Amino acid sequence: MCSGIRRRVYMGIRVTEMVVEKTFLENIISFNIRNAESEDLDSILEIESLSYEHPWSRSLIQGSLDNPKAFNFVAFDRPDRKVQGFILDLLLMDELHILNIAVNPLYRRCGAGSSLLETAVNEGQKLGVKAAFLEVRRSNITALTLYIKHGFKVIGVRRGYYSDNREDALVMKKSL
Repeated sequence: MCSGIRRRVYMGIRVTEMVVEKTFLENIISFNIRNAESEDLDSILEIESLSYEHPWSRSLIQGSLDNPKAFNFVAFDRPDRKVQGFILDLLLMDELHILNIAVNPLYRRCGAGSSLLETAVNEGQKLGVKAAFLEVRRSNITALTLYIKHGFKVIGVRRGYYSDNREDALVMKKSL
């Protein structure tokens, strides 16, 4: 698909569409990934509150950033280095547990979530991780699509897992 304007007729109506090549978008919006630091706490909290109806607390995120068994990453945009996404992970024996991942709503579907997930899994592999696990709301189709795209498979259900509405969580695993 090429960038540009395309005109076509649909059910007798002339339709004008803007067609944008994916690689073109990636050149406009690109992300770097780095280790999350305590200084990123406010940015992470802001993204968390924009992303979830029941966001994690400041102390819970700070605890993850301070945990020596956790390794966490942030995605930032190149022009102004502002944090636009994060992933919080925990390494337990030879398992990677993805605890939380979120991207600023203005930057979703631009590759930040994929980059964060790939970075966490790749870093886990370097540390000898054999499998990655996560839980996701059954209704979160966007997240499910991302995880399936990256090789995660549903291996179970935690009934009534989420305390806010008793929604089920799907347990997903990726063997490494």
